Amino acid sequence: MRLAVVHDMKKPDLPSREILETIKSRGFTPLFLRISDLSSSVGDETAIFYGKKSISKVDGAIIRSLGATISVEQYVRRLTLLKEMEQMGVTVMNPVEGMAKARDKYRALSVLSKAGLRVPRTIVTEDLGLAYNFAAALGRVVVKPLIGSRGYGSVLIDNPEIAFRVFKTILSFNQVIYAQEYIDKKAYDVRVFVVDGEVLASIQRFITKPGEWRTNIAQGGKAKAYNPPDEVKEMAIKACEGLGLWYAGVDIAETEEGGYVIFEVNAAPDWQGLAEATGVRPAEAIVDTIIRKCKC
Repeated sequence: MRLAVVHDMKKPDLPSREILETIKSRGFTPLFLRISDLSSSVGDETAIFYGKKSISKVDGAIIRSLGATISVEQYVRRLTLLKEMEQMGVTVMNPVEGMAKARDKYRALSVLSKAGLRVPRTIVTEDLGLAYNFAAALGRVVVKPLIGSRGYGSVLIDNPEIAFRVFKTILSFNQVIYAQEYIDKKAYDVRVFVVDGEVLASIQRFITKPGEWRTNIAQGGKAKAYNPPDEVKEMAIKACEGLGLWYAGVDIAETEEGGYVIFEVNAAPDWQGLAEATGVRPAEAIVDTIIRKCKC
């Protein structure tokens, strides 16, 4: 069996290396494929190329990244290529449709809200006046990139006039406004790592830098092993099921007034902070899952 890790880096990052090593330890052939070097063609038959060579046989592919900063054309092409791989019989993890839902933050929250899960009040718009009214009504809003991760580009704004200037600047670059109510939460949030319908591990992420409000490990947040209540575990599993994901990192917070809210679901989560805090390395569970899916 030939199992690939797909990323946009020239060389595998740490999670990708751990997955490749696990594939090899299971007695299978690991491949690292840079997604920008993958191509597809149609005619007599559909073919997938890596560089100039046709890929004759890949049984499964674990998608670690579609690319951090890519154009709409690149994004559509890469999704279409992965869908064609699925249609050719390659087991893709996460499934392409689920990955596309999760990558679009608003679409993901919409799916989760319709499934009965609590999410922050959120707006996505190209209407400056509507966005301003949203910020003015709520007082404090978080403005995020519609597609992004690790907390990069997320801004907390507590003045509607400043929000107006930010929104106007975003629209001037032909981008959309994605704004969310600011949730007063405890001094931490929870990252729940789900694999194949089960909670593999969880951490609390604490703010450590003065003036910071983000708990992302990439923004200086600190992780501590945590066994969340069953309600939180069930929310995380239900979120993955709703989005059609086989593995994901689900970010959940307890609000100051009580109750839990889901902020985001990451369909290709990093896990260095989680592994250091819990001793759990998700690569093994991820690889074992795709092996089972390939054999189904």
